Amino acid sequence: MSSIDNHDIHVPFIRTAIELSKSAVEHGNHPFGACLVSKDGEVLLTAENTCFTPVYDVTRHAELNLISMATQKLSEEVLEQCTLYTSCEPCLMCTGALRWSGIRKMVYALSNETLGKHAGFDGLLPCQPLLPAPQYTVVGPVLENEAEIVHAKFWPNQ
Repeated sequence: MSSIDNHDIHVPFIRTAIELSKSAVEHGNHPFGACLVSKDGEVLLTAENTCFTPVYDVTRHAELNLISMATQKLSEEVLEQCTLYTSCEPCLMCTGALRWSGIRKMVYALSNETLGKHAGFDGLLPCQPLLPAPQYTVVGPVLENEAEIVHAKFWPNQ
């Protein structure tokens, strides 16, 4: 088993992403958060969903915010060694940005299937087919029950 497949090493970083999703809600946005972790286990960057604040922009998903910051601040060589942790399986837009960024490893908490049950979205597609092995490593869901709590509270009327 490679280290990326060992779910225990992901727990603190997934919990960071889940905490960022809670922060996004506190700031008036949808409950999504993400962090970028170096090969040495250092959290390099964090981001949360900002679709409603400071201005309305539906493309400001946590992963896209993170990838935008990362590609401006870090070299391609560094990005290739990083892991993106996200509170929810990325949408197709964010998955596309991940491919373009050079980041090759991603771990998510909540699956799109579970998100759809809470948010009332039908047809959310999995990210895995767009991130094929061995070029990409995708792990998830990890701590899905913890991530689900935030969404169960946020989308109660669905």
